[in-house]
Amino acid sequence: MAEVVLDKVWKIYGKTVEAVKGLDLDIKNGEFVAILGPSGCGKTSTLRMIAGLEEITRGNLSIGGKVVNDVEPGDRNISMVFENYALLPHMTAYDNVAFPLSLRGVDKSEIDKKVREISKLLDMDYMLNDLAASLGGGERQRVGIARALIRKSNVLLMDEPISHLDAALKAKTRTELVRLQKMLGITTVYVTHDQLEALAMADRIAVLNFGELQQFGTANDLYYAPENKFVADFVGEPPMNFIPCKLQRNPKGVRLFTENPGFDIALKGEDAGSIDPTFEDGSVWFGVRPKDITIVTSSEDDYSEKNLVKSQVLNFEPGCEHSIIEGKISEYRFLIQCDPVVTFKSDDTIYLDVTSKRFHLFDFQTENSILVKKL
Repeated sequence: MAEVVLDKVWKIYGKTVEAVKGLDLDIKNGEFVAILGPSGCGKTSTLRMIAGLEEITRGNLSIGGKVVNDVEPGDRNISMVFENYALLPHMTAYDNVAFPLSLRGVDKSEIDKKVREISKLLDMDYMLNDLAASLGGGERQRVGIARALIRKSNVLLMDEPISHLDAALKAKTRTELVRLQKMLGITTVYVTHDQLEALAMADRIAVLNFGELQQFGTANDLYYAPENKFVADFVGEPPMNFIPCKLQRNPKGVRLFTENPGFDIALKGEDAGSIDPTFEDGSVWFGVRPKDITIVTSSEDDYSEKNLVKSQVLNFEPGCEHSIIEGKISEYRFLIQCDPVVTFKSDDTIYLDVTSKRFHLFDFQTENSILVKKL
């Protein structure tokens, strides 16, 4: 097993396309790290540089304490699992798993022993004699993983390995992969655009956008204490709500308001004190997740005194565990998560407490959080 360290790593294609920009990552020995981001953010380029399939333009990559920029892929002692598994369709599952050891000239009895061991671990004994072409998606996925793991490499790289599986099989496979990774203790780097996969599986997650690292932390770090608006918006389902507004300090606390009527709230005490004192009054993004909004009984006369926000219901989507309201605050659309036993209809007026649980504030210009980190 080995630590993987990227030190100010750049990948530039041609002279102008900056796919990865000064990436710093320290992946600990035995850690499961997901690289998460939208299409074109640089996550696959990062994985391919770790694998040695792409040259590093600038910076250094270390595996197990050794700089490997110029080390050939086959000499890095890594394994890879691809989205399409790259199996040999005319060969059985057994032969596909055994293939890396056969290429090395390992004794047949030793190969058989290792194939049986990894097959038992992945619950795939029943399919060993089946041709790869006849296997289902989940079965091919297990064969691909078994083939990667049989080499006993220091690092396992996985590039969207379950992206095309159906929802039920994805959930089962996620559980199996995490169990297997913990059992083997192998350092794992997992690329995905699916936040659910990253949040459910990884010890830590590196969020990329336009080739730059936005945040590197645990699922709780990203969800509860996003460092910028991109992470806040990208991580979480339903997505976070945002309203551009003004922040103004006063002797009683902090006022947040929009120029158009409809959003005007006061922050006091701990809420007001959680704002970075170095941030000067000005434009901010107010953010709150749908589940952190409380619907409160009020009236037209006293809602402002209770520090509530009035919203018009645009659409109501009933659900079993929770329902979703699409509302309108001032001129901005908002999603509110509510108890499924409550129902609303279009054009209803509701009153919302948007600060009773957890809210977020981001500098309007830099889009960085201006709250003191608090999980």
